[in-house]
Amino acid sequence: MNDENQQAEENIFGDLVEGLEDELNSKLLEKRAAYSIACARITGAVFTEAVANGVPVALAQEMATDAWVRVMGFPVIQAAEAPEVG
Repeated sequence: MNDENQQAEENIFGDLVEGLEDELNSKLLEKRAAYSIACARITGAVFTEAVANGVPVALAQEMATDAWVRVMGFPVIQAAEAPEVG
């Protein structure tokens, strides 16, 4: 009986940890998504404001790309690649 009780306790603890891990991963994903949306808005605003103020489109694109890299920490081309699952 002692082994059965210990196994039941381990199962309960394992289920609790697994549920907590799922919840934390979900919250982290939500935070990353919100951060990415904010970064996209900032990048768009840089481009839009630059063009609206007479900056040539090609230069405005470079400015927006620079803003993206500084905020997100990686080039835009990497954002278009398939994310790693894991």
